[in-house]
Amino acid sequence: MRNARLNIAHHSPSARHSLRLVLLTVLMLMAMSCDRNHDGNLDSTYETQLTDIVTYTGQDADDHATFRLEGRDDEPGVDLFTTVARPDKVALNSRVLLYYSIAHKASDGKSWNINARALTRIMSDSLRVNNQPLGNYSMRPIKLISAWRTGEFINLHGQVEYTGKNRHLYMLIDHDTRNKPTADAYLIHDLLGTPEDSVYYWRDFYLSVNVGVLKKPQSPTTTLRLHINNAATPDIDHIDFKLK
Repeated sequence: MRNARLNIAHHSPSARHSLRLVLLTVLMLMAMSCDRNHDGNLDSTYETQLTDIVTYTGQDADDHATFRLEGRDDEPGVDLFTTVARPDKVALNSRVLLYYSIAHKASDGKSWNINARALTRIMSDSLRVNNQPLGNYSMRPIKLISAWRTGEFINLHGQVEYTGKNRHLYMLIDHDTRNKPTADAYLIHDLLGTPEDSVYYWRDFYLSVNVGVLKKPQSPTTTLRLHINNAATPDIDHIDFKLK
C-alpha cells in the first residue's frame, strides 16, 4: 500500500476479544532527516512520503525502533531501521500504520534506513474459528475501500459507523470449511447493543489479520474466501485471497 491516508488509529483486541475503535495517534519524532529519492540518492527537491502497514519488531542495538514491511502477496519483505526511540504503548509484533520516507536502501535490498514521520496503532488480530452457528454472529455493514495480502497478513482498509463505544470487528473462519481448498471466512462486525441513535458517521479503520495457520504446508487450503457485508458495493459480497 502506498500513499494511503494516515488519519486514525484503533486499539488491538483485548483478551475478551473486544475491539475498540479509538482515535489515538502516536507521533514519532525523527532524530534526523535527509532528502533522498526512492533509490536512496540525495535529492534536495523532494522527499517521497510512504505509508504502509508494518510489524513493530522491537529495537536495534542503539535502542532505535525497527519494523518489518511484508511484500505484497508472497514477495520478499524488507526490514526497516529508524533513528527514533521505541514507540509508546505499542506492543511487540503488533501491526501499525507507518508514515515514513526512505533514507537509504541496502545493496541487497533486504533492509532500508528510513525517516519515520508518524505511527498509528491499528487493529491487529489472528484468524478466529466459530464456536457457534454463523447466524449467531453480527455482520453489520462496513464500507470497504481496499483489501490486500502481505505474507501471512490480510489487510483491510474501510469505514465503519463511529459510536465512541466498544465493538467487535474481526475475521472468523467457518470450522466446516477450514480444511477445504477454499475456506470461507466472515468479517464479523458487532456494535454490541449500541442503540441506533448513538451511531453518528462513517470513520476510517485499518484491520490486519494473521492467517498464517492456513499457509502452513500441512494446510490443504489454497484460497481464503472472505465474506463481507459491504455497503460501498453491495453486489460484491466476498473477496478471494490466494494463499499458496
